[in-house]
Amino acid sequence: MTQQKIYIVKSQDIIKNAFISHIKNSFASIKYLKKDYDLSDLHNLINIENKILQKGTDQSTLFHKSIYSTFDKPNFFETEFWVNYKKLCFQILNKIKNKTSYFGEWAIQRYPTIRIQFPNNLSVFEFHRDTNYYHPIGEINCFYAINECINSSALHVEKNLGFEDYEPLNLKPGEYAILNTSIYKHGDILNKTEKTRISMDFRFIPAKSLSNQKSTLTKSIKLNTESYFISEKSMENQ
Repeated sequence: MTQQKIYIVKSQDIIKNAFISHIKNSFASIKYLKKDYDLSDLHNLINIENKILQKGTDQSTLFHKSIYSTFDKPNFFETEFWVNYKKLCFQILNKIKNKTSYFGEWAIQRYPTIRIQFPNNLSVFEFHRDTNYYHPIGEINCFYAINECINSSALHVEKNLGFEDYEPLNLKPGEYAILNTSIYKHGDILNKTEKTRISMDFRFIPAKSLSNQKSTLTKSIKLNTESYFISEKSMENQ
């Protein structure tokens, strides 16, 4: 039996607040959205269908597109979001290096993946291992809670490898978990909390492990340091 080891850490408030501010600002162009609101109430701010997500659409809602569009703007690398994302990534990478004792060159996910789980809905469509989508086994994942992730709104992670004995990864806003989602199954159950959950996840891997990697199955994004990942040296200089 191989049990999952998960490390939970609280980030600095300045990092959490930078992420929240950027996400809320990215929604400014959405019509009829209130100016003053809590992200957990996002589902009540515009008229959306109860079943907003269908298979293959969990990264293409109006809200996802609004956030991801900011990553393509010319001034993105000057934003507080990027400054604090980079800062957080290096803090986490230092922890990972000390845990794994691998101090060679690492690669870091260039931009975080945004997850939004509305009430009575999911943020990912199925329970899976990231290797099912051609991610490499050596990946280490960071799951970051923008707002509260609790019970049915939390990511559910397999405790023992192959047992499918899922437990909710309960996190407070600004907390993050370092875990293995490449071989441990994980996914969502229907969110019954009556609050929208927003989180980010991003990955780390020794750069040498990326040779001859396939593209991701869902988006055909190349898993190399020119696309999905960025080398730690390049991120430091970005």
